Amino acid sequence: MLPRPPPPAAVHVRLAREGAVFEDEGRGAYLRLDAEGRWVAWRERGALMRRTLLGAVHVGPRSGIVLAPGPARAAHGRVLAAVGAWRTRLRAGGLGSEAAPPPGLLALLQRASDLTVAAYERHAATARSVYAEGIPILPPHRQRDLVVTPARGCPNGRCTFCAFYRERPFRVLDRADFARHLDAVAALCGADAAVRRGVFLGSASAASLGDGRLLEVLAAVERRLGRRARGVAAFLDPDHAPARTARGWGRLAAAGLGDLTLGLETGLASLRAAAGKGADLGAFGRTVAALKEAGVRVALTVLVGLGGAPAERAHRDATVAYLGGLGLGPGDRVYLCELDEASGGPRRQAALAPWRDALGAVTSATVAPYPAEDFVAWA
Repeated sequence: MLPRPPPPAAVHVRLAREGAVFEDEGRGAYLRLDAEGRWVAWRERGALMRRTLLGAVHVGPRSGIVLAPGPARAAHGRVLAAVGAWRTRLRAGGLGSEAAPPPGLLALLQRASDLTVAAYERHAATARSVYAEGIPILPPHRQRDLVVTPARGCPNGRCTFCAFYRERPFRVLDRADFARHLDAVAALCGADAAVRRGVFLGSASAASLGDGRLLEVLAAVERRLGRRARGVAAFLDPDHAPARTARGWGRLAAAGLGDLTLGLETGLASLRAAAGKGADLGAFGRTVAALKEAGVRVALTVLVGLGGAPAERAHRDATVAYLGGLGLGPGDRVYLCELDEASGGPRRQAALAPWRDALGAVTSATVAPYPAEDFVAWA
């Protein structure tokens, strides 16, 4: 008996509000377009490329290698060729089935085909002008948010470990500048702006704005960009922000602010102070309690490796004990970020395993890595 031939490799085509995905398992090809027809991710023969919100091209399984301008232009050209090939294939009915392409798919591919390498470069230049400070860092669970920046810099600026905002003064945009910024963000993202499910208020601690100004910002965001399913998120440094009660946070939550990421870094007060953060962990805990009472989701960052080997055990024990007393729940997160950026793969897993095990015993919050190579806002 002759062996049965292997089943044909699957070809998947999916159209959604946020764009389209094309996947050919047999060829190892993958292409994702946003709602404007701009490529977001592309894989061919095992090589994955992704584009950031600011137009950089990354190669690799995580943020990987950032391509220089020349190789980035060549990458855009290869993706545009792949777009054209998919368009030709769909128009010829080459999906491996008799199903017609989903309505709107060929129109999206046409828009994607009409783009050029120069158009991608112009878009990247516009993005860099819209985000004059760049987008240095986002929490992992908000990387696909629509990012707006009502403030720039950091109200602290003294953290010894910070490579992004150290000694960059905090500056709040006035109403007119912020209104222009919102218009520019909407124009930059186009149709993609409407399908991003959340908004992130950029800068190191946008929640450090005064109550009145922050309420104005939330109202302006909703008025110009609409209310989003995932709400509005931001970073918060409670050591350099108004002292708000649960009632005060509740007013902000009612206006759309529902998710805050706070840099705990360590539960060891002396180590926290040495790193440039406030040593009053009681005040930090009261902020978390007020946020929880107001129904605001909380994510806390912890710096694995802070203080080096001499402080490792005391740092972990104090941090685990402190986090265990904060009453975090399943909707909250604890992010583990390594200071040693050379760590990776098995080494990273080994470094984080004791933390995961210890935290899993004291909190029902999600505990996850926050790798430095993923401090990226993806397109």
